[in-house]
Amino acid sequence: MEYNETSLWMSRLVERGRDYVGHPFAAALCTMGWIPVVTTLVAVDPAEASLTFLVGQALACLMVVSGPYDVWYYDERLLPQFFDDIELITAAADRETLQDLANRYDRFYSRYWWASALVWVVLVLLVFAIGQSYFESQGITAPVERAAYLVFFCYWLLIAGLRSHGGLITVLVIRSFAERVELDIDPLHPDGLGGLSTVGTFAIRMTLIISLGSLALPLSFQIANHIQYGSVVYAGVALFILLVALNFFYPTYKVNRRAQELRERMLDSHRERIRKLERRLTLLHSDDDLPDDELAAEDDALLEMEIRRARREFEDYQSVHLYPLSIGIITRLVSSILLPIFFIIFELVITGSL
Repeated sequence: MEYNETSLWMSRLVERGRDYVGHPFAAALCTMGWIPVVTTLVAVDPAEASLTFLVGQALACLMVVSGPYDVWYYDERLLPQFFDDIELITAAADRETLQDLANRYDRFYSRYWWASALVWVVLVLLVFAIGQSYFESQGITAPVERAAYLVFFCYWLLIAGLRSHGGLITVLVIRSFAERVELDIDPLHPDGLGGLSTVGTFAIRMTLIISLGSLALPLSFQIANHIQYGSVVYAGVALFILLVALNFFYPTYKVNRRAQELRERMLDSHRERIRKLERRLTLLHSDDDLPDDELAAEDDALLEMEIRRARREFEDYQSVHLYPLSIGIITRLVSSILLPIFFIIFELVITGSL
């Protein structure tokens, strides 16, 4: 099935860049990724700014350089691939529902990105306005420098908004999938998770993209420490941390609950099947009027074989892990959580040493 009906405007821009530069990352860098680098070079004079500000600004710039590529990757690769992979554990009767969900959220991602960006417009531009005194102390005083720094902030909020939008879509997609689509869990799937590793991989990859926002934490804390309304900055930091946590834990929890319900139904079905087979075997043994002893022995062996097979299937379903986490997924999750913590500690150490 086709799971990529439309594309976000930034993804289309990167695709056009690929006509001239083959690799999507290089195309993203050439089309829009250069903007934060150029605006930083125009706005910030290393001779006038402090070392901590330069480091914070460099990290904040690095955070959004890859933004166009991240958007393209989610739109053109990650989201369609999720629906393609999840089709393997979707009941055949719900394939059409899966296609409808794919089309719905593909359109939602490409058409309503601005709704998520609006939140960051308010927060980021408010920080830019109330942080003017601090920026002036770092040498950003000339009209051209201020204009360039405003462009940097606008570009930054755009990328933050698009990444947040992708995180929101990820949560909504998995919630809708868990609620509307019947799972076809395979207890013998190679991932050892009944095929649910697809959900964990999808969630953690988007979590890693969002966690790149931690690169802006040092600069954010510097601004918060030097302006009167630092709570505005901390509100943005809190929103970022919430997105990182929500983007992984909610989807995996939701799918786990749904898979647990399905497993209980399957186990109940297998219990009933085993009991019926055992009752048949008991009746076979207790029937003294069987006309053919050889036929009875053959039926007896077949029933015992069927009972053993039913018990193995029951044990397979009972033992399969349904929380979509593997060692590799957990490693990536820990990395995405440790990255923000590292930069928080980094900022505290740097601030305390000065």
